Amino acid sequence: MLRAYHLTTEREKGSRVDGPDDLPAAYRAEIEDAGPGTGALLLLDDDGAAAGMYVLARTADPATGEVKRLWIEPARRGRGLGRFAIDDAIRRSGEAGMTTLRLSVWEWRTGAIELYLRAGFRPCPSWDPRSRLRCLERRAT
Repeated sequence: MLRAYHLTTEREKGSRVDGPDDLPAAYRAEIEDAGPGTGALLLLDDDGAAAGMYVLARTADPATGEVKRLWIEPARRGRGLGRFAIDDAIRRSGEAGMTTLRLSVWEWRTGAIELYLRAGFRPCPSWDPRSRLRCLERRAT
């Protein structure tokens, strides 16, 4: 799933990537290590099959959590799994004592942005210098 996430994202950015070997080194390493270096990689199940994933990480500020790499397999989209993942991240971050939950999303992923806004996330100042990336946050309760 991490491979599909990164390949799709790079293609959406306009990069020519034919396979994992064409990805930036940091993304290849993440795929080989089965996730970003920090946080918990959570898999979503749909009728016994892996249907998606997300990473819930704690930032340098222990009161702030971050959702990363939220991905639903294209064939399993439209079943509410994205909303389930966001609700799960909100619940888990609150249970872990975090007061803020944040995420970043590429501006062209309008469906995801709408989902996050419906879940109570609001635009906030960016912590990431990449252009076309939108940063959102909400209370983690």
